[in-house]
Amino acid sequence: MFKFRFAEDAADIDEVDSEQKDKLEWISASKLEITPEQIEAKCEAYYYTETEVLSGCNLKLIRTDKVTQDLTDQNCQNIIEAESKHSDLIPAKYEGGLKIWECTFDLGQYILEKEIELKDKLVMDLGCGVGVIGLLSLRKNSTVHFQDYNAEVLKSVTIPNVILNFDHTIVLTRCEFYAGDWASLATLLDENKKYDYIFTSETIYNPDNHKKLYEIFKRKLKTDGVVFVAGKIYYFGVGGGMRQFENLILKDGCFDVESVWKSQHGVNREILKFTRKPHQEYHTSSV
Repeated sequence: MFKFRFAEDAADIDEVDSEQKDKLEWISASKLEITPEQIEAKCEAYYYTETEVLSGCNLKLIRTDKVTQDLTDQNCQNIIEAESKHSDLIPAKYEGGLKIWECTFDLGQYILEKEIELKDKLVMDLGCGVGVIGLLSLRKNSTVHFQDYNAEVLKSVTIPNVILNFDHTIVLTRCEFYAGDWASLATLLDENKKYDYIFTSETIYNPDNHKKLYEIFKRKLKTDGVVFVAGKIYYFGVGGGMRQFENLILKDGCFDVESVWKSQHGVNREILKFTRKPHQEYHTSSV
């Protein structure tokens, strides 16, 4: 399956100058509707696993190795290119959604341990991948909007995972699914709907996307809402990291930032909490 080989990808990325980066064609945001066929589809036992993904939280999850093979057989070029390069990162084409990244477990465990109250809250699982944080939020009786860059990930993994773990009524009434780039997502989402919580994990590795991500927070978070960002302190070979993203937010001056968790061993990881400063509503970013 995929391996996160940033060090090898770095050489390719460094060769892309600023002009070429500006020419990247990011996929426009779109809302995906769940079809009756998806709802009624039977998933064979060999196609998913049931495991304790988080402490005390068992989930049924589609096997991404099977999905990868299926998408390759279906001539899905984004996945074929990623497979051929043994990479989880092809800017503007594939953004690693077929794998559960390390900081997702950090964030999920934090939500459980802190007993964050999500009942009847509107939650965005931003950059959701297979959807672990969104699934956990649904378990806590929230309404969840799942977002990932690649529609293939949502259709083949995220939506089936929701269907595997929840009854049809919950899927149809408490879930929405969005694909595509964050820049256009900000304008696609219902202007009248804002989120109580935005959870996002391992989404700050590319500095070129930091402002897009931040604009989602500014435009779509409720006045008293909370954002939690989980990520590595630094992503070697790519250049993004927590301090760079934190500095962007602090420079703009609209949010208070608090480090609420840090890894005690292994790779340096962190969870940041963002809350609006008093009387700070959305305005165009100055950064």
